[in-house]
Amino acid sequence: MQKKYTLKKLLTPVLIVLALTCMASMLVICYQLGVFDARYAYVREYAALLGKIDDVYIGDFYIEDVAEEAMHSAVEALGDRWSYYLSPAEYASFLDSINNRYAGIGISVVADDAIGGLRVTYVYKGSAAETAGIVEGDIITGVDGEDITGLDFNEMRAALARELGDSVTLTVLRAGGVVESISLVYSYVFIDPVSFEMLDGGVGYIYLSDFDRGAAQSFISAHNELIEQGASSFVYDVRSNGGGRLSELTEILDYLLPEGEIFVAVDKGGVEDITYSGAEFVDFPAVVLVNRHSYSAAEYFAAMLREFDRAVLVGEQTTGKNRMQTTYDLPGGGALHISSSQYLTRNRVSLYDVGGVAPDFPVGLTDEEFSLFMAGRLEFGDDPQLQQALALLG
Repeated sequence: MQKKYTLKKLLTPVLIVLALTCMASMLVICYQLGVFDARYAYVREYAALLGKIDDVYIGDFYIEDVAEEAMHSAVEALGDRWSYYLSPAEYASFLDSINNRYAGIGISVVADDAIGGLRVTYVYKGSAAETAGIVEGDIITGVDGEDITGLDFNEMRAALARELGDSVTLTVLRAGGVVESISLVYSYVFIDPVSFEMLDGGVGYIYLSDFDRGAAQSFISAHNELIEQGASSFVYDVRSNGGGRLSELTEILDYLLPEGEIFVAVDKGGVEDITYSGAEFVDFPAVVLVNRHSYSAAEYFAAMLREFDRAVLVGEQTTGKNRMQTTYDLPGGGALHISSSQYLTRNRVSLYDVGGVAPDFPVGLTDEEFSLFMAGRLEFGDDPQLQQALALLG
């Protein structure tokens, strides 16, 4: 006898299957969203905190400020001095910095004690200031028609502050008492991290301020030019060099070092990623100048030249860093700059574990000498660290 099925009985299994399918799909979605992860609980707690602040707090506040401070604090809580959160504005400045550029007119200035105003001490190559004919020694006495000679240094600098693409008209007092009005547009200025000079005795001196974009090309060009001028030995000065890009560092090491391992990165799982140099390299006696503010790529540079027996070190114990950072873009325009691996020298030395690189010839600077060095006004003859290097090469 054939059974009769009502519509209800026919639909019930289908509805059960659909319900089970929906539940399974929701479980998958919840898992992907991290609902069952401990992190979800913290995110929910933070959202509840913001909601309560918004509901009951009697003072004025900007939710953007609260959120930004929370993100800064989240990364600071890791306890890693090399990791940090960058707000959108900080990230833009950071990108300019690692590209060795800034938005400006291309001058370095100091307060002029005799007349007032800002005396130009350096004009960057390719800048708007150079194009307009501004030279070292010019004194800026006015900005957009306003006299600045009665202001203090910070107020004068503030009067010059502009955004990329903005224009400014400067009143400039020139040699011989000539006063000119010069208009300029704020644009990107490339700051060459390398300066060099041929010293007595055929010693080529190269100062490297960082390892950011353009450093390798500038260093190699300077090195080759000094060789053409007759350099037979070199001083590489990385004092107060804060490091920079791995690609710039390894390009310079490849140029200076014989074939072998020149960089060893170790990821979170302990896996090594090794960079090798080629067989071709330049072969000259060298001294590397370091100080307590040489860290990251700078101290690694010094350590590797010594491990390859390509240079001796003069100066002070370096900072001691062995972590490498990666920068990740975030949806809101900011970024996370976080330690993602560690690095070791060819001999598998962690510069952090040994407290930095110890110089072969320890030589310090007085506070006054260091201040002059940082201001770019320490004469070579008055620099005891450089003089020690020259004595070793002589």
